Amino acid sequence: MIKNIFLFIYCFLFYSLKILAQTDAFSGSWQMEYSTAAMASPIKLELQIGVSQRNILYPAHIKLECDSFFAEYDLLLAKKNSRELGISKNKFPRFQKPFGLKEGSFFLTGSFDLSKDLKGMPILNFLRIDSKQPAAIPTIEVMNDSARLTAKIKNFLKEEDISLKKITSIPWHSVNSDCILEPALSPTYFGLRDTIYLPTRDGIINFSGVKKRKNDRVSVTLNGQVVLEKIDIEKKNQKSDILLSPGLNILTFFADNFGNNLPNISRMNLEFGNKKFALDFANRKDSAATFIVVKLVCDPDKSKERYFVENTNPGEEKLLKKDEKLVGSIISGTKILTFAIWDEVIDDGDSVSIKINSEWLVRGCPVKKTPRFITVTLKPGPNIIVFLADNLGSIPPNTSVLEIIDGKRRKSYEMESNPGEKNLIKIFYETEPGLK
Repeated sequence: MIKNIFLFIYCFLFYSLKILAQTDAFSGSWQMEYSTAAMASPIKLELQIGVSQRNILYPAHIKLECDSFFAEYDLLLAKKNSRELGISKNKFPRFQKPFGLKEGSFFLTGSFDLSKDLKGMPILNFLRIDSKQPAAIPTIEVMNDSARLTAKIKNFLKEEDISLKKITSIPWHSVNSDCILEPALSPTYFGLRDTIYLPTRDGIINFSGVKKRKNDRVSVTLNGQVVLEKIDIEKKNQKSDILLSPGLNILTFFADNFGNNLPNISRMNLEFGNKKFALDFANRKDSAATFIVVKLVCDPDKSKERYFVENTNPGEEKLLKKDEKLVGSIISGTKILTFAIWDEVIDDGDSVSIKINSEWLVRGCPVKKTPRFITVTLKPGPNIIVFLADNLGSIPPNTSVLEIIDGKRRKSYEMESNPGEKNLIKIFYETEPGLK
């Protein structure tokens, strides 16, 4: 009897999962071959899509093959509507031979559109992002004499129709697929920001850009539902209320086009109570991206646990010197903190130095994609952190992320600076709660 019950439960779970997987039209493997009479061998492209997070975010994997060239890349797809999946700017190379497409180059910029062919079979068509100029093509690092093969791949990615047929509904899964959905574990930035904990469900969003730039259009989705669609940020009063669900929410900001022949540089400003932040396509790491996505958790208690309290003093910036900029001011109830320093975008030779209360914490610290951790001891009362750029690296300006951690709480600051400029962070160490 017990054996039959376990067998029933097993069969129920198995077929429930199978049916659930079948309801997701995107997960599975998609393939195509492209060839012309002049080509000795075809270009083979395979897109493998994994199990989604809440039917919104899909880890994915690309295989690209032609003659002696073979490569595999990880990427992230984000649902734009019931038919479209936006494609992440970065495709992380897992394997490339005998030459490579540089990480960060934005080939396949746009979305995959789900439809059916004349036989009623599902297909994914690649829709290049709307632009008045040809799409950018990745830089090819040629490791041998492969000029003919390089030209083939360039032309395919730039000009040709890309339409993939579904060959299986089995979702892609590997040891790397789960990491794509976790910014702290992912091998590169896929457009997914760190989770933000919010004190309230009610929020306000508005948009901004550069006044001289026209025709930039954007869309916004919340938990897979379209909130705003193809709005022109040039128009005034682009402001909207937004209501989050309790718990986890997934908010995605899409660039619908590249207005005026350049990457979209729209910015979405968000405000939830006293918590303000922005998603900005003008930031270097999101420049020429199709989307920026952030997970928002509405949990007032967790918000207090996970983040430092902001320490606001009106008029404080007026006391700064000409070469100083106040980046942030927080309150800490912990004497010992950890600073983590890294570059989210690329290792380009940036170097920084950091002072605390006029004493050097580090000097000439190289900024790498792998975080460097520094232990910091605070004195009671105000502590002044001075963050200095030593150089511009190979790609100006000097960029880095400084994250402050006390074991429970954390606060990240994205730094952009030039030599001679001082970014200041003030940390008030409370030895007794409520004293300041």
